[in-house]
Amino acid sequence: MKKIYAFIYMLTLLAPIATFAQFTFSNGNNSLELSGYVIGFYQYRPQFTGDPNAGNYKKNTFDLDDARFNMKGFVKGGLKFEIEINFADIIPFATTPTDQTAIPLTEANVVYMNPYLNVKAGYFKLPFSPSSMMDKIPSPYLARATMASGTYFSRRDAGVMVFKDFWHQRINIYAGICSGDGELILAGVNDKNGKPEYFGRIEISNAYYRQEELDRRNLSRPIARLGADIRYNEKTTFSGDGTGVNVFSTGNDMILDGRKLSYGADAAFMWHGFSAQFEMDWMNNYAAPGSPLAEQLNHYNTKFFKDGGFLVQANYYNKLLRSAVAVRYDEFNPSDLAGSYSQNGTFLGEQQRTVTFAYNFFALPTNLTLKFHYALRLKQPDIAQKWKEDEMRIGFQYTF
Repeated sequence: MKKIYAFIYMLTLLAPIATFAQFTFSNGNNSLELSGYVIGFYQYRPQFTGDPNAGNYKKNTFDLDDARFNMKGFVKGGLKFEIEINFADIIPFATTPTDQTAIPLTEANVVYMNPYLNVKAGYFKLPFSPSSMMDKIPSPYLARATMASGTYFSRRDAGVMVFKDFWHQRINIYAGICSGDGELILAGVNDKNGKPEYFGRIEISNAYYRQEELDRRNLSRPIARLGADIRYNEKTTFSGDGTGVNVFSTGNDMILDGRKLSYGADAAFMWHGFSAQFEMDWMNNYAAPGSPLAEQLNHYNTKFFKDGGFLVQANYYNKLLRSAVAVRYDEFNPSDLAGSYSQNGTFLGEQQRTVTFAYNFFALPTNLTLKFHYALRLKQPDIAQKWKEDEMRIGFQYTF
């Protein structure tokens, strides 16, 4: 296994030499684009007082986060297709095929474009949570916020989606239906009730808004966007760590025995190199009658528990210095029923709060970016102790 990882690391180091630019092939009516990117970093986690993993430094290491290859095709008549695979996830998926965050296939879909209504079918990112929809390349960070990491809601699924833009792409509407089992549908996992998941999203902006976090175009006119999204599914089994029969667990619960209603709202802004994003996402988890979870919830005289959180982020890009700086605050509560009370009777909860700082240097060539990322974990309100180790990552990002 160590030899395999060493081989992958060598390929990663050679990637900037072996790759040059995106390749495009066309015969006039049809075209094919080949591209991809590689992200690698060194990770260091300083331990804190009371850390249950004190003395264990196995997470201080080099890692290959992404080694993606993307293929897009355009066919005359409005037909498009996309296939993308992350080679860095092949070994983790083969080792743990039930890990939803390590599915190698990231895109495999066909889109029919027409003046009336666009249709996408296959396996794709769901239009929920802009920080989840955002690719890693236009983001200044080397890791996503807790709520958008793919451990509390599935980020991709197989299904069908219709979408349409209005007013010169200032208004975008998405709606669709998917399996509801997320990334695990590729591993053959499907709930026995066979019920799908429904989703939808709407975006409104004063001009066309790209899926990016940094204003590298140094816009002379401000651009703002507002969005809202929703998801609903009903299943009979748990997916992820799961709360299982205990709502006090802080493990993830992407799918549970019952109904799950997810909803969110977001806003974004860009102007003269400055940019900012705000997002909030919540999941209402309704237990199926008679299930172990329902028995737990009955003690609280409620039919559901809620998990979710929010993030706020500010960024600045300086073209002269070829640099970007960013700071992000995110807060997530795995369960609004878990936690303790203060002496005056105030419910404290179990909020997992993090402040993350990032610095990017856009080297020559411009498709090579050096990234610095430091996540500072704040104390939980109920136990006055950090919920996780701080995390520093120093890495590179190369696109071709």
